[in-house]
Amino acid sequence: MNILSYVSYLLGVANLRYIDWPAIIITGHTPNNALETVFALLVQLIFVGFLGIVFAYLISNLINSSNHFFKGVLFGFISWFAIYAFTFLADVSKLTPLDMGTALTDFAGAVVFGLTLAQVLFQLDNRQGLE
Repeated sequence: MNILSYVSYLLGVANLRYIDWPAIIITGHTPNNALETVFALLVQLIFVGFLGIVFAYLISNLINSSNHFFKGVLFGFISWFAIYAFTFLADVSKLTPLDMGTALTDFAGAVVFGLTLAQVLFQLDNRQGLE
């Protein structure tokens, strides 16, 4: 999803990359150097890791694991929408309003995230020798 975001940014479709979101929330501006970029990427990866833990908990304890791709896409969409709603309600000035290119790129990234998350969890659940 970061690759999709970066390519979209380079092509001029999106105004913001995924790593810009945590940088703006934490520092108030987009990353200006390598250290800020690495820090923003680390924070973003920790956050999506947390989302992955939430999804794994929901799938393993509250919801059955049939139709895992659909549930992954739905989780990605709900996460995307919740993050957008939060930034709008919190009125984070550099994150709202967003142009359509950034919104569509982030939506596509959320779908890729959901599909990847669902597939990885499906593969982990179906490994041989698990008890």
